Amino acid sequence: MITREAIAKALRNLNETENARPHTSVEEVSAGIDKIMAPDVEGWRNGAHVPDRASEREVERRAFGALADYHRVVERTIIDPPFAATGWTIHGSFDGQPVSAPGSSQFEFNEEGRVQRYWMNFNPEDFFYRKG
Repeated sequence: MITREAIAKALRNLNETENARPHTSVEEVSAGIDKIMAPDVEGWRNGAHVPDRASEREVERRAFGALADYHRVVERTIIDPPFAATGWTIHGSFDGQPVSAPGSSQFEFNEEGRVQRYWMNFNPEDFFYRKG
């Protein structure tokens, strides 16, 4: 069975890879995420099935492209191998306006230490500035 330490390392690598966005291209960030995900990974984003990495890369292209100053802060992590959960907030700017979007991710890891399944939840409207 995968260890707690291996999961913690994979989650750190994932966050560091995503937070490299202001200093690297969207394609390089997605390539780094590919190394953390199993080749046959599948996920669910706000309940919608994401059947493979290619589908998620499309979303990453738009998200990391729109938030060139993307930065995710992980506020809490719970690890119970082979599962883990994180609560986080994404910060950045969209069309010159500040973005602060809280959310959570749950992961199931395989024996190789890669994400086999994930569930991500957030409010998409948090990524767009709205005047009060």
